[in-house]
Amino acid sequence: MTLAKFDPRNITQYIDPRYLLHFQWGKSEKVYRYALVEILNPGIIDHKTKQKDDEIGLTQKEIWKKKYIKNKEEHGYKLNYSSS
Repeated sequence: MTLAKFDPRNITQYIDPRYLLHFQWGKSEKVYRYALVEILNPGIIDHKTKQKDDEIGLTQKEIWKKKYIKNKEEHGYKLNYSSS
């Protein structure tokens, strides 16, 4: 059951961009944290694919691994699914 505090539709209450967002998806009990990683001018990202030139042909996960995860060896490309 999604808790109201983590409903993605709550994003409309903010005026300024948030650095961290917290959501629950569907009926999952887990809370997913998303971090602002980049602010883009509209001209450098394709409005249909949501990809920049150096991201064409990559999946979202591949883009994340390539550009945003730090200390790749330390993390082993694994997400932290801990309940804490």
